[in-house]
Amino acid sequence: MNDARVIVGVSPSLSGLAALRVALAESRRRRMPLWAVRAWHIEFGPRARPSWEFERAVAADNRSLVEEAFRTAVGESPRQLGVVVRTPQGPAGVVLRDYLAGPDDLLVLGAPQSRWWGGRVLRAVTRGAVCPVIVVPPPELARVPARGLLREALTFVQD
Repeated sequence: MNDARVIVGVSPSLSGLAALRVALAESRRRRMPLWAVRAWHIEFGPRARPSWEFERAVAADNRSLVEEAFRTAVGESPRQLGVVVRTPQGPAGVVLRDYLAGPDDLLVLGAPQSRWWGGRVLRAVTRGAVCPVIVVPPPELARVPARGLLREALTFVQD
């Protein structure tokens, strides 16, 4: 039995929403289950220790973020699409790398808005990736500096 799956790192950014659409399409094309992973990590001081209720509340908030991201990106909830949702605690790069089981998996991530070739999470995941990684760039207008946005928007509308 093949346990390969498509894993998508969930982010509410424009490239993150595009990554959800790409991951869903790849999951269907390859006939592999889709896992949506939204990692969360909070640094605490040496004397502070969060309660279980706090950790559950943060995990629930991240689950809601995943639900909303799917509704925004594809118009349906993950449950309706049969997507497995995970909201583990830990740095995103480490958590996503831990979810990769083997070379048959596929990881889909949205690129940072400022540069598509990588931010901290993307570099951490691709450095030790055991499977192919698809990096979805932000939409073209999201990459335009604010000063040139009006000029680009007018060009876009005129075409």
